[in-house]
Amino acid sequence: MTSLTLNLFRIGLMAVIGIGISQVSPGQDPPQPNIVRPRGAPGGSIAGRVVLPSGHFLNDRVRITLSSPENPGTIGYTDNNGNFSFSNLPEGTYTVEVLADRKLYEPVSETVRLIRSSRVNLMISLREKSKSSSSTGNVVSANEYDQKVPVAAKKEYETAIRLLNEGKPLEGLERLKQAVAIYPEYLMAHNDLGVQYLKLNRLAEAAEQFEIALEINPKAFNPQLNLGIALLRLKKYADATERLNNAVAIDSSKPAAHLYLGVVLVETDELAPAERELKTAASIGGPEYGIAHFHLGRLAMKKGARDEAVRELKSFLETSPHGEEAVRARQLLESLKE
Repeated sequence: MTSLTLNLFRIGLMAVIGIGISQVSPGQDPPQPNIVRPRGAPGGSIAGRVVLPSGHFLNDRVRITLSSPENPGTIGYTDNNGNFSFSNLPEGTYTVEVLADRKLYEPVSETVRLIRSSRVNLMISLREKSKSSSSTGNVVSANEYDQKVPVAAKKEYETAIRLLNEGKPLEGLERLKQAVAIYPEYLMAHNDLGVQYLKLNRLAEAAEQFEIALEINPKAFNPQLNLGIALLRLKKYADATERLNNAVAIDSSKPAAHLYLGVVLVETDELAPAERELKTAASIGGPEYGIAHFHLGRLAMKKGARDEAVRELKSFLETSPHGEEAVRARQLLESLKE
């Protein structure tokens, strides 16, 4: 089986950001955030992070719109740690609007004044919609992740994430273990502990942590997806298929679930449903999920569709010209020429 570029999904601190700034009433001057004035900077910048109403972190990218009287709107997205940044901005008044999952959260906006060659740092908190609309269908509300975690366990968890972000995986892993020892029902910590084991290729231990998380909440998307990835790497294809189908059922809007379901179906030669899932991942995931075209190329080769395989592999290389899969894609293209 070809190696995969893993998208490991942390529920807690993976995607977003600190505690929110109070909202500004119409006609009221906004509170002045922390401003750093770098020397010699040609323009100012606005940067920040986004968090759940509780201060816990999200597990997905969210859209950020920056507007000013001179500019009706520049659209960007947070990265996978929830950070966003707009640079080389002229002095003026700006509005930063955060648009997360419309089913769960209200749009949130902050107004800031940017001084020339300064940097404004924001921490923006989402606002939940009413309880009656916080969960629809099979999609899990953020409330189901937002546990009342004991202070000691939360402190260990937050320390773990800081250490992980500093490139200290073993120290971070130990802190995650402390967090779940203090609070065994800590779903986010079990999931993130599983992610660290998965990165270390300790696959059985990773699967165990994801299973514990799912015992706490069977509808939690991230541990369901991550367990499917772990089982795929363990080559337990039937079990992986079941878990990844569950992930799609919980939230079909997430391209990662379709991607990995498509990959495992390629491995089991279920080519028609595999093609459907991989094309869905590519469609809703955009360029970030160009890896789907790599696996569609592999699928086309299994079908004996040479021209289709060449087209998909070239499409993959257009968005991802570097990395292990890019090397493999070029090797497959050479083999198709022969």
